[in-house]
Amino acid sequence: MILADAELELVPKELQDHPSVIKNAKRRRKTPSKLLLDSSLHRSAFKDKAEALRRGRPDIVQFFLSLCLDSIPNAEGKLTTMVHTRNNELIEVSPDLRMPRSHNRFVGLMEELFDKGQVPDKKPLMRITKNTTLEGVLKKVKSETTICFAPDGELVETVSLFEDLKGPIACIIGGFPEGDYSSPAKELSDRIVSISPHTLKVWTVASNILVSYNQSQKTYK
Repeated sequence: MILADAELELVPKELQDHPSVIKNAKRRRKTPSKLLLDSSLHRSAFKDKAEALRRGRPDIVQFFLSLCLDSIPNAEGKLTTMVHTRNNELIEVSPDLRMPRSHNRFVGLMEELFDKGQVPDKKPLMRITKNTTLEGVLKKVKSETTICFAPDGELVETVSLFEDLKGPIACIIGGFPEGDYSSPAKELSDRIVSISPHTLKVWTVASNILVSYNQSQKTYK
């Protein structure tokens, strides 16, 4: 499972002097450059409305990771979970990671990851690598089939989709609240599919994929 173009980043330099960022930094006793960008706190810092609506969504990453790490395929050792950010950073996640339930604790964990490159210090369960394109991620996972999930893709029934596939499968889901992939996710995929004619949230797509894969592969046996 790859969350691609995830809107997860530290506050960019051009926004660090904005009052909303400075206020948040003082309250948390941190420097602005060490803060995770969060649209619920920093939306007013953006001059561009489209950017304000899209960027700064750590909550999407939190929901995605929680679903994946709590899933049956993960418990069976049949799932690799990765996050690829808008800035071409790759976050690799151990299947043994226990995700914080509190959003504040999750934000603190991500800020520590960006700062140190891995967490925790001993026996790291998450690592972040910079300058890694989505193409580089796919080369790393060595999947036999890559599927990109997008609203404009071919409408499919998810369980039957997985029943027809053998070998490692890479499932790409967009880690942004609206719009399209900024990376060449579709061009790099073998299939572009949609699981519903309705617009769905990232976590709805992820949960359907995980459950359908489990049912089609019978990972519990």
